[in-house]
Amino acid sequence: MRKTLLLLFLFSSITASSQKVTIRGTASDTTKGKSWVSVVVNDTLRKFLRESNDPDRRKYRQLTEDTSLCVFAKYDGSFSIAANLSDSIFFQSFRHKQKVYSVADLLKMDRIHIRLEPEACIPYVPCEDTTPSNFYVFVGQKIKIAYEPGPYYCDVTTMDSRFNVEYKIIDQEVGHYSKDSIRFTAFDHYGRPAFSRYEHVLLFVSEYCGKLYHEKYQYFELYKTADGKWASPGDPYRYDQYHKKELVAQTIKFADDVWFDVSKLNEILIKQQYPEPYYKIEGNKAIPVMGSYVDDLITVKKEGVLKARKIKFDKP
Repeated sequence: MRKTLLLLFLFSSITASSQKVTIRGTASDTTKGKSWVSVVVNDTLRKFLRESNDPDRRKYRQLTEDTSLCVFAKYDGSFSIAANLSDSIFFQSFRHKQKVYSVADLLKMDRIHIRLEPEACIPYVPCEDTTPSNFYVFVGQKIKIAYEPGPYYCDVTTMDSRFNVEYKIIDQEVGHYSKDSIRFTAFDHYGRPAFSRYEHVLLFVSEYCGKLYHEKYQYFELYKTADGKWASPGDPYRYDQYHKKELVAQTIKFADDVWFDVSKLNEILIKQQYPEPYYKIEGNKAIPVMGSYVDDLITVKKEGVLKARKIKFDKP
């Protein structure tokens, strides 16, 4: 009998904690409706940004549209969201201090009205370096790429997302970094940095005022060749279309496991993403047959974007 009562108590507790309830109220910030307050179950969106690899933010946008996870307060501040009794609700708005309440505590309120206070801004102190004090080019293997909210400056606005990045250094090509892994900051206007899609990349990192930064948008994805070197398939100027083209891709025997699945692409996309003569299509595989080795890839950047940015280095 005692065991039966205990099981009933545990079952009723679990049922109560998983029961869906609807929370209704208002939430506002200091922008008077110009910036909508998000009402999020268990901080789902920010956890996803921190922990996932979502280069084009497609999955993130899908999450923002899932009303079981997130809703946005209307112009008048009203909102309604369903959650379990065991959940917590996060109220968030750009450049405002987040507030968190358990569902149980919200249900105790006579009237739910959440008002977010603005974050305190800090003065922007510009770096006076016009050229990098150190410059590194390396073949890197991905360790971590995590979204990191930037400082809130009082008089400067940025439209770029900021990421905390760490790579293992496989080969150092330009400069000499003293450790076998490197941490730096990357900025990207379009979401997650494009180089995050690849396991191995050729990266360009500069040091300004004692801090390391990725040279924005500059990278090449790399794959092993049959003779153990690193190379990037395709036109070496595919990311530098507007610069003088002095180098051409060469025939390269890539490792046998280097190929790309095209089974979900139509004929137009296959031709765009895996064009001849750089690739040959065999069934559902795009197999790279032409590309460039690391030294030529560095030359492309040295004589193109990096030259325009007034970055000078010796190799190649």
